[in-house]
Amino acid sequence: MKLTSPRPKSYAGHLVAELPGPDRKRTPAEYRYHLTYRNPHPTEDGCMMVWEVLGGRLPYQIACERTAKAVRWHCTCADAVYREDEPQHRCKHVRGLIDTLDAVSVVPACVG
Repeated sequence: MKLTSPRPKSYAGHLVAELPGPDRKRTPAEYRYHLTYRNPHPTEDGCMMVWEVLGGRLPYQIACERTAKAVRWHCTCADAVYREDEPQHRCKHVRGLIDTLDAVSVVPACVG
């Protein structure tokens, strides 16, 4: 997914990105990500960070988890819940967060 805005906004634990919106036409909409938890030991197994996502129909949460085998992203949106069995699938909220973190040069240990 390519971000439609040339440079996402970021400020003190918040990121803002333009993603396809929740309507049927997928009109671009502003989504706001708020960092609510960050593990002080990000290289250890377990939850690394939690983000609150605002801007769609409902608020969602995204969690980034490190295990011995991999890094996993979890979102509470319907797309992520229903397609959870597809290992390579990431919902637009997770893809948007990863792209935004990369664009603002904030690359935590869990991006990947």
